[in-house]
Amino acid sequence: MKCAMFRVKVLCVKILKVIRSRVCVSKFKEQEKKQQSKEQGTESKMSMILDAIDLEREYSPSRWSLRFPTPTEVLHNHVQHVTAASDEATNNIPHKLEIEYGSTPGQKLDILGTDLPDDAPVLVYIHGGYWQELSREISRYPAHPLYKARVKTIVLGYDLCPSATLAEIVSQIRSAARFVFEYAEKMGSKGVYFAGHSAGAHLVAKLLGSADFFENTPGVHRLQGAFLVSGVYDLREIVHTSVNDAVQLPNEWAVPLSPQFDDYTHLQGRRVRLYILAGQHDSPTFKKQSREFYEILHNTCLMQNMYLEIKDGLDHFDIVECFSNDDNYLKNLLVHDIRKHLS
Repeated sequence: MKCAMFRVKVLCVKILKVIRSRVCVSKFKEQEKKQQSKEQGTESKMSMILDAIDLEREYSPSRWSLRFPTPTEVLHNHVQHVTAASDEATNNIPHKLEIEYGSTPGQKLDILGTDLPDDAPVLVYIHGGYWQELSREISRYPAHPLYKARVKTIVLGYDLCPSATLAEIVSQIRSAARFVFEYAEKMGSKGVYFAGHSAGAHLVAKLLGSADFFENTPGVHRLQGAFLVSGVYDLREIVHTSVNDAVQLPNEWAVPLSPQFDDYTHLQGRRVRLYILAGQHDSPTFKKQSREFYEILHNTCLMQNMYLEIKDGLDHFDIVECFSNDDNYLKNLLVHDIRKHLS
């Protein structure tokens, strides 16, 4: 009798284990389904957001120009225009080219207007091209009108992605800027200005956001102003576009390398003028980034010498192509600033 009861108990325990095991498996599968559903829902929502915004179009400036029928023609015209204007400047202005500021092939700069007085103001120009296209050689086009206004032009080159990472490019621009300020100090320049277009504006903004650079660079007190033209200041969306095929920016680096999240309070005590510009025919996202970056600088730095303008009738490319004309708004802004603050 006792033996029979013991067998019954053993059997009951086995049955309970089987039941519990099946319940656990069932719960696990149910939780797994919920998790999968949640992940699919998140992915679906993200996909819907990205589809709704159409990031590829928003970050393709050539699709927004009204001057040519196709984006390819927009880009072809831009390269043709800046190449011709850069060649003209190189052929007609005394210069010193391919000055090395670092050890890699891209780390070179050009100085145009070397016959101008030692104390002449300097404009430092950084080209765009999403950190992967264009070059120093075809970015000398602002020099001719500036030379006539007695302003030297320094054009910075840098290594391009994917041979260099974006973090390395940011570091290279700091090295180049250190070279420029040492040169300006040696020459006794009245003042130094920076201008950057598109990705070049991003690089200028990252330079401005480096408190360490401002504290430890001789001659940096000569900085007078900066022109940020059709820039990109928040990189979080770009990692989801084809731009990132070459840039290869990891998600976790999007915020640290975005000027939007830098601290600019160190600029409060400096009399630096900032001109943030974009074109009427830039994409809505590019115009939004310029407005938001202006607001952040204005609110965090409480800077009074800041200007934001969306230029009527201009797109992402002719907003700087005009830099090659004798009478252009960028040169006029610079000359006005020089006369007001350096004369």
